[in-house]
Parts: sequence; structure tokens; C-alpha cells
Amino acid sequence: MSRRIITSLLTILVAAVVVVGATTAFFSDTETSVGNTFAAGDIDLQIDNTSYAIDWNIPGFQNPTGAFVASTHTSWTMRDLTVEKFFDFVDLKPGDYSEDTISIHVGSNDAWVCAAARITDDNDNTYVEPEVADDLTVGVDPLLTDGELDDGLNFAFWVDDGDNVFEDGEQVFLEGPLSGLGEAGQIALADSNSSILSEGEPIPGGETFYIGKIWCFGDLTPNQRPDREDPNPQLNNPVNRGTGWTCDGSFVNNAAQTDVVVGDLQFYAEQARHNDQFSCRENWKPVWPTPTPTPIPTD
Repeated sequence: MSRRIITSLLTILVAAVVVVGATTAFFSDTETSVGNTFAAGDIDLQIDNTSYAIDWNIPGFQNPTGAFVASTHTSWTMRDLTVEKFFDFVDLKPGDYSEDTISIHVGSNDAWVCAAARITDDNDNTYVEPEVADDLTVGVDPLLTDGELDDGLNFAFWVDDGDNVFEDGEQVFLEGPLSGLGEAGQIALADSNSSILSEGEPIPGGETFYIGKIWCFGDLTPNQRPDREDPNPQLNNPVNRGTGWTCDGSFVNNAAQTDVVVGDLQFYAEQARHNDQFSCRENWKPVWPTPTPTPIPTD
């Protein structure tokens, strides 16, 4: 075959390739996923408290009248707890009482929530003549380890709707004298075994959860108010509606005179997802700070 023939054939093949490439199309499709992200949720336990009390007992309260009023001394907005106190009252008398609503925020994820209480100081402080007649431990136990005030202070805790009033349909989950709260040890607000919402149900993330609590220096009995949904907190509060409890100090004797009791309250939250066996009593042990000496009131 001559060189001219070979050259001609190559020219024809190149032309054929050009023609095919220029005239042929292919079916196609493109899918693009953009901004793929992993973001961790959070468990960030924060607490606020709204408190009411007999104004005689609120330190720094101006012109006390013995009225039941809002207590800014034991109220605060949502935060991590540092120096805040749920209870800080002095000069108690039989029949005094105080009501609080604790708001619990666990962060964006559902969480198991535990609580614990302990008494760090319980003493007679001193003996006055009326106390000696009623305090059967005088001369038996050391003066600084045997106060009776914690036996006379009765508490109740319930699931509240945020208005600081114990209403029909709301359930008490813990009650009794202060001396027994520390003995309760780890309190399961919600774990895999029990929950103050319903069995095995965690505290929901992204929502506010309310716990009502009241103490009475005397006998505490429920007197639930009708359920009321009023968005105006100036009207829907225990000052205007009552607490939903009755405090009767008429049976308190003189044994608790001058006594002092101090305690700590701790909360703990842990994620609920992938953690369906969590138990407050078995999986959490509170770590308490070292107690600091408490000034003894002189009034």
C-alpha cells in the first residue's frame, strides 16, 4: 500500500472521530450535598428560683409587717449556682412559712435529673429557760449536735406549673420534716426506674420544668387551690391566691428555741439518650463542698 493511500485512510479516521465527538450526547445527572454538619447537643443544668416568705424572716427587709411577700433575698434568674440559697431565714417563729418554685433547665437534650440534700449543721446553740423545760435532750447530748429545729420544719415538694401555687391535679413527690430530707439520700427526680413525670420519662430538653416547695415551722397540710391558667404573674401568685397549703404552728413547743440548722441541696443532670439504665442511687454520688462555719443568729 502506497504512502499516499495510508495518509488518506488516517485522514478519514481522524475526521470520523471528530464527527462522532461533535454529534454524540450522554444522559447525565449531578446531585450535590452541601454544608454537612455534626453538632453536639448540650446538657447544661441551670436553675432559677422564685420565692415568697413571711417578711419578718427576710434579712434586710424594710418595715416588716408579718405579711407574706415576694422574697428577692432567696430569688434569682436562670444561672449556674454559686452562692445562691433556697433557704436563708432567721428569727423563725412557729407558724412561719415560705414557698418557692424552682425552675430547672437541662439544656437542649432530654436528661435524667437527680437531687440530694444534707444537713451540715444542727445544734441547740444555747439553752434558754423555756427551752429547758421542753427539750428532753438537755444534759444528755452535746449542746452543738442536737438541735430540734429540723424536726419542727416540715417540707413538701411537688411538680408545679410555674405559678408557685399547689393546685388541683399537681402531685407531691416528697414531704416530711427537714430532719428526714437528708436521710432520703439521692432523690430521683427522673431516672430509668422512676420519674416525677411518669415512670422512666426524662426531663425534656429545651423546656422549663418546675418544682414547687414549701416549708412550715409547724404542721403542714395540703389545701389545694383550683387550677388556674392566668398569664399575669401579678395576679397568679401565692400572695393573691394562697400557697395551696396550711401552716399551723400551734403545736410547736419551746424545744427549738435558739436552734440553728444549715443544709445543702444539690442537683445533677445526665443525658438520657443511649443511657436507658441510669439510676440516681446507683450511678451518681454527690460530691459535697467542705462546710464552712455558719454565723449563729443572736436574735
